[in-house]
Amino acid sequence: MALQLILPPLLLLISPFSSVATASLDGITHPVYVADNEVRWTLGYMNVSSYDPRGVGSVGMVFFFPRNGTYCFWMKNTKIPLTIVWISGEAVTGWAKGQPLNERPVCGYGDKVLELRPDVAVPRRVRIIGEQRPRH
Repeated sequence: MALQLILPPLLLLISPFSSVATASLDGITHPVYVADNEVRWTLGYMNVSSYDPRGVGSVGMVFFFPRNGTYCFWMKNTKIPLTIVWISGEAVTGWAKGQPLNERPVCGYGDKVLELRPDVAVPRRVRIIGEQRPRH
């Protein structure tokens, strides 16, 4: 009984697919999943085979970091290809193609990273509507 009470709130804290935001990519809005804490940053798209596991129309996942910095990503245990886009404020500062199961890190600078389906064009400006900065 206690596990039934504890498990749902715990899953909301750890699942990167429990929260959805709206991203404006060069003025066109799309839903994206939100990774806004260390557990969600670590999990990301690992061990999933869909860009949109909840069926909300998501084109990717945004990672919010507390400040601008260099952030490295790798595709270990990620089964789907991704376009990794680094963002500072609303400006794209760099991007890379992530290949499934690749353990070599790729790094870039920003306060956000957006992982996109490969069929979505790399934007020049990204605005997350109602953006909330993590407190760390």
